Amino acid sequence: MASRSPPYLYAPWTAQKCQLPERLAIPVLRVAVRGREIVITASDTDYAMTYHKPASSPQLLARSFPRKEDRRVSMTLADFLTAAHKLANDKARELGWIV
Repeated sequence: MASRSPPYLYAPWTAQKCQLPERLAIPVLRVAVRGREIVITASDTDYAMTYHKPASSPQLLARSFPRKEDRRVSMTLADFLTAAHKLANDKARELGWIV
């Protein structure tokens, strides 16, 4: 009895280049104080982060934050969250909300 090799799947290789946007936008981060909240936004993106400072807390707390990547810009969600946290803390120190 002759053993047979399993049939292999065949998919022809095509040399197509991945189509990426030629230029991804580099967002500008903006800080705004609205009452007892600090809002960080990134221009031309869906990224927006809101922080507030409860009286019983020694630090800022996030109230709302983006949950998915915005593929139109070069900044990742993780990069935005890191930068937003730093900017919000700097602004809160400037305002005397935190030490």
